[in-house]
Amino acid sequence: MTTSEIGTSGSGASGDLDPATEPSAAGRLTAVRESVRVGLTAVVGSDGTVRRPCASRALESALLLVLLRRCGSHPQEQRELAAYLGGPQARADAFGTAMARAALDGLSPGTDVVGSQLLAGFDHFSRVRKRLLFDVYLAVAGAAPFDESMLRPPREPDRSADAGSDSGGGDNTVTWIEMIMLSVRVVVAHGLGAGDQVTEWERGRLLELLGSSRTPVWENYPAAHLMALLAVHEFAPGHALVQSGVAAVLACRNTDGGVPSMANLDVFSTGPAGLALARAGADRGLLHRMCDYLTGQQMPDGGWAFGEHMGHSDVDASSYAAACLAAVDPARHRPALKRAGGYFRSIAGRDGGFPTYMKGDPSEVGMTAGALCALAWNGAAHGDLLANGARWLLDAQHKDGTFERSWSLSEANTIWRAMWALHSMPEPARTTLAQRIADASDASYRFLARAQNDDGGWGYRPGDPSDTTSTSYSLLALSAMNRRRQEDQVVRAGVEHLLSRQRPDGTFTALPDQVAPRPLLFDVPVFTDIWVLLALTACDTAPAE
Repeated sequence: MTTSEIGTSGSGASGDLDPATEPSAAGRLTAVRESVRVGLTAVVGSDGTVRRPCASRALESALLLVLLRRCGSHPQEQRELAAYLGGPQARADAFGTAMARAALDGLSPGTDVVGSQLLAGFDHFSRVRKRLLFDVYLAVAGAAPFDESMLRPPREPDRSADAGSDSGGGDNTVTWIEMIMLSVRVVVAHGLGAGDQVTEWERGRLLELLGSSRTPVWENYPAAHLMALLAVHEFAPGHALVQSGVAAVLACRNTDGGVPSMANLDVFSTGPAGLALARAGADRGLLHRMCDYLTGQQMPDGGWAFGEHMGHSDVDASSYAAACLAAVDPARHRPALKRAGGYFRSIAGRDGGFPTYMKGDPSEVGMTAGALCALAWNGAAHGDLLANGARWLLDAQHKDGTFERSWSLSEANTIWRAMWALHSMPEPARTTLAQRIADASDASYRFLARAQNDDGGWGYRPGDPSDTTSTSYSLLALSAMNRRRQEDQVVRAGVEHLLSRQRPDGTFTALPDQVAPRPLLFDVPVFTDIWVLLALTACDTAPAE
């Protein structure tokens, strides 16, 4: 019998704890939660920043190896990259394996790993662009020849605002997407022996974009930087931007010799870490340092970027940063929160939802939920955004209680964020939408109860093996619905499973979940402690009134 079969109807909680076992269970939970809090506190720097790297990834490591070979430079670094690509960490999925084998041995994957695996089930407005991009990555690595179908139409100055309209979403107004797709055109044209089709304006625009970043690795995005360097190397191999770019990417490598998926994710990491520590009752001085760091990183438009010194904010990083400020001290951080409110208002879609990057792009569940959570501290000023966004979320729920997965591989991620948002609604939306929120909660509860594995945990999707991150998300979703360990068997079994994931040295590990470029995995190990601490704190506190 699975845990979801033991008295877990969607209409109520189930199974009070045995008084004889509760003290030991509660004590163990308290001890583990405290150890995670202490561990997460230890990684916060004196300036309030969580500075922890992304794990290395095959995509960026293979692109750098190809570039160094073409430049004929850095033989020792080439050997280190090859050693990383030959190891198991680089081959965690079919796409990574294909990139590694192609870069090392020129081998074809033999199957369509992009269409049949990487993008299987990927229902997103950027799918056409992603298909092209991943196919080109494989061609650059040597897994397949370049094809005429990869060559996009030429870019001209008067078309720069609508680049990528064939993606179905017009999202190429984001600078890094413009640079990536321009780089793709240049690389493909030269790969086909048709470099003369690249216009002088396109070459100039690519150099302009490549030189525009204030970060050593272009906008902290190694894959975009490497594609641009490969493109410029085709028509200006000795250009200073190629030399400085190679040096910057080499400098950001991890100790395993590989290249991380993001060069700097410190702003994004600090937001949810501060939120988790605030909910766990961390030292106020520590929390104020973290918030001071975040307010110092706020962009002129009132939002936040995922890393330092970047040029473009995004709703995801902004949501976690603002939620952290509101959780720690909304009065102290009122000026920053007001600016954040202006940012969210400026990017909100006409449908009530929120996109990730640009106003006018399609709304997404995770972004909409995050924005609503960040705005809920001031319902009087943002009542219209909250009510409209809540209706959009309710309309976006699937019949089985799930939502689009968007930026996560785990079904539970957007369920958690949506439930957190819907149960944070201030008046009058709370009363107006009360029945719809209750119905949505029941549907999501039933899904999570059915999806729970025999061991008490959850996987990315029903039937997948339990993993730490999905279990944390699921417990957060249940807690947002006011389900608690003391009264609910689903929560109780989930907590027991999560506690069992702690290793003898006190740490937790997790499968990679965050994805960029979607749906490609990237791994940020510090996130494991953040989600675990949030979950273990939320599932044992008093329900919201």
